[in-house]
Amino acid sequence: MLDFHLVQLFFACMPSLAVYLVAQYARYEIRKMEAEEEIKKKKAEEEERAKEAEESALAEIEELEANPELLDVKIRLDALEETVKQIATETKKLSSGSNLTRDQDKTKKEQQNGNPSPASKHEGRRSSAPTMEEPNASHETTSSASASPPTPPANATQSD
Repeated sequence: MLDFHLVQLFFACMPSLAVYLVAQYARYEIRKMEAEEEIKKKKAEEEERAKEAEESALAEIEELEANPELLDVKIRLDALEETVKQIATETKKLSSGSNLTRDQDKTKKEQQNGNPSPASKHEGRRSSAPTMEEPNASHETTSSASASPPTPPANATQSD
C-alpha cells in the first residue's frame, strides 16, 4: 500500500502546482495578445502610409494637370537623368578596361625590351643581401685584408 505521508505530500503540492500552471497559461495568453496588438498597429501604420502616398500622388497629379509645362519639364529631366546614368556607367567600364590594358601593355613592353618588372627588381635585391647564416659576408674580405686597428674619430675626447 501507499504510505499515508506520500498521499499527504501529493495533496499539499497540488495547490501550488495548479497556481504555477495557471500563471504560465496567463503569461502565454498575454504574449499572444501583445503580438496580435503589434500586428494590428503595423497594419494601421501601413494603411496610413498608403493613404498619405495616395494623397500626395493625387496632389502632384492635380498640380501637373494645372501646369502642363511643368509636366514636360519633369519628363525631360527624367530622360536627362537616365542618359547621365548611362554615360557614367559606360565611362566607368571604359576606364577600368583601359587601366587593365595599360598595365598589360607596360609589362609586354618591359618583357620585349629585356627590362625586368619592378617585382623582379625587388627579388634581385633580396637575393644579393647577406643572409642570417653569413652575416656581413661581403665585408669580411675587406676587413681581413686590412689588419690595422680602427682609428678613433678626430673629434672624440679621451678622458684619463
